[in-house]
Amino acid sequence: MTALHCPHGEACGACSFLGMGYSAQLLRKRRILRAAMQPYESLARYDIEECLPSPKIDAYRNRAKMAVAISKYREPDLGYFRPRSREIEDAPECRILEADILKTTRDLRRWLRDSRRVPKSLRHVDVRCGSTSGRQHLTMIFRSREMPDFALDQIRKACRKVDGISVHLNPSSGPQVIKGPIHHQWGEREVYVEVGELSLRVSPGSFFQVNLSILPRIHELMADFMGKGHTLADLYSGVGTHGFALQSRFKKVLAIEGQRSSVADAKATAKRFRVRHMTVVPKPVERALRPLRDADPDCVIMNPSRAGAREDVLGTLVASAASKIAYLSCDPQSLARDLDVLVGGGFEIASAQPIDMMPQTRQVEALVLLQR
Repeated sequence: MTALHCPHGEACGACSFLGMGYSAQLLRKRRILRAAMQPYESLARYDIEECLPSPKIDAYRNRAKMAVAISKYREPDLGYFRPRSREIEDAPECRILEADILKTTRDLRRWLRDSRRVPKSLRHVDVRCGSTSGRQHLTMIFRSREMPDFALDQIRKACRKVDGISVHLNPSSGPQVIKGPIHHQWGEREVYVEVGELSLRVSPGSFFQVNLSILPRIHELMADFMGKGHTLADLYSGVGTHGFALQSRFKKVLAIEGQRSSVADAKATAKRFRVRHMTVVPKPVERALRPLRDADPDCVIMNPSRAGAREDVLGTLVASAASKIAYLSCDPQSLARDLDVLVGGGFEIASAQPIDMMPQTRQVEALVLLQR
């Protein structure tokens, strides 16, 4: 497959594999995962599967998190920070955004240019959709402690595919764009993502994978490996993406998540679809080890953040009766570190497979299936 071209590629730097053929990208990601695992004696003997390709290699991202620069001397910029810089690369032709999301960013750019009521404190916009790309939520992030005055009606008219708007106030200049409460302003409060027969609620502050096209294949791999059982533990469960996908195969599902909006979303989905055999524990996994032990799961899904799992969490899994673990990771280094503990505690790797969740970028997702 030929390489993808983007007019912003060189200046933007976010898609560092642009210009590389897709087969070469998949091979490179497989090598990155192998290089992360190779230094561990316990892992070096395992083969790495070929990288699972994404069904879509462009126009796949269901979320655009863009920085804003407003100046009275020139046109506004809406795009991404350049490498090792706080300069913004305006990106009206971003090739990895879903078409409807890209259109909304262009509509926002026009609003920024034409409106006289754009607060100078506007620093970022966050546009996301669920399975229906024409129904989007916009979160506007202001570097302010007080709610600014802005032209809500103008934004609604400019961005026809947006059916909900929220505001987040973040006076900090740090790298974390959203931290703390999000204030709903108008329209729909959430987007919805189809997972199997269910429609999962996803709030503006909740995490969700940015490439929905590859999720069904990930869940097929998990389901084929785990089969059916009594109790499934879904650790770092977010809005319940993986637990809901496999819930029909188990008599009980325990979902553990510490992020408030994700917990609320998971509970709302379970209530709406009457998934009565799922229990959602509203705590960080490391503070919910007792409920995890009491549940006595026979199968475990874990999808931690880039930092990976803490030692006490891994120790609890090693000491448990769980016979199978599906570990989905977004960081090969922390994944390899955690796999070393699990393999040292009696698990064997049945499959280690890189996944191309984010084509054109260096990001390497991986699904590792382990059994006793």
